[in-house]
Amino acid sequence: MDDDKITKIAGVSADRRRMLVRYYATMPEADRLEAHRLTGDLIRQHRNEKPDEYYFYGLLIMALGKMYWTRYEALTRKNSLTDTQAEDIAEKRLQTFKAIAADKRHKRKKKAQLISIRFYQLIKKLRGEGLSWRGCADYIERYHKKKFSHQYLKTTMEKLEGEGKNAMD
Repeated sequence: MDDDKITKIAGVSADRRRMLVRYYATMPEADRLEAHRLTGDLIRQHRNEKPDEYYFYGLLIMALGKMYWTRYEALTRKNSLTDTQAEDIAEKRLQTFKAIAADKRHKRKKKAQLISIRFYQLIKKLRGEGLSWRGCADYIERYHKKKFSHQYLKTTMEKLEGEGKNAMD
């Protein structure tokens, strides 16, 4: 890997690049799309460069740096911001917060679906054999490589069993 080439294109150190990549990993999908849109804009602005993997990666890092600056670092320079700019930054932060919350809700739904489809009968069998909820969670983690808290298993199974009874009525 040509670290100097990436540093020259992106204009940031390796430590800053690592921080920006971690920032990218925590972004919701809408913000990632925005980062790629900004990268496309930068590619169109720098057409005279030779496009290779370093070039594209460097411009993605540059776009992430701009996004990070506008959302987090610009607010530390409150004297230089107008009220409109501060409102725009606050709005972007709120959109990011809402998108992250929606992603978390979606993940919880996927976990509940996984339990209902893949592990429901297994958990019923384990519980019938006298295993505790913690024992069931440990069993699934050890032999199926899926991690659920024992409390989450309990509440999800109770909901599923309640839905099953209501469906039969």
